[in-house]
Amino acid sequence: MDQLVQFWELAARLKAEPRRGWLQMLRHQRNESVADHSFALSLLCLFEGERRGYNVERLLKLALLHDLEEAITGDLTPQDKESRGENVVKTQKISAREQLLSYFPKENQRAYRDLWSELENEKSKEAQLVHELDKLEMALQANEYARGGIEATKLKEFYESSMAVIKDPKLKRLLDEISSGS
Repeated sequence: MDQLVQFWELAARLKAEPRRGWLQMLRHQRNESVADHSFALSLLCLFEGERRGYNVERLLKLALLHDLEEAITGDLTPQDKESRGENVVKTQKISAREQLLSYFPKENQRAYRDLWSELENEKSKEAQLVHELDKLEMALQANEYARGGIEATKLKEFYESSMAVIKDPKLKRLLDEISSGS
């Protein structure tokens, strides 16, 4: 089978992989998937990257890669990561990335491995923006769930998690507006 099809089959798992942090709260409502989240994050990166004059191609690559390993590892909540242990989770992520990279042409694998490292270590302004927009997207999704009837008290941890990560003054103001409106 062609590597493109094999890669798609693996990546398409993200469509069915629920964002596990929302599961308990939503019970009978539709839960967003990792693919839903990644698409929304990519759009935020496109929009905000253009506004800031950042390298949009790099932003989009980073956004598309940011949760790709979850096609193999599944979406891990902070509690999952704590129970498994930092070293186990890191090993699983690296293994998943290497498996995914094996589908890329040999001549591009190092570049994408470097992008994952850049993202993980927030080595560039683009990687920092992706990291913060990832958390902003979570807060925006929490707002959507609040509009759908989920109690604000149940969403508090998601807003707090976002507030702990977002340092950019513009994004922080926006997050304050979002979280105070819920």
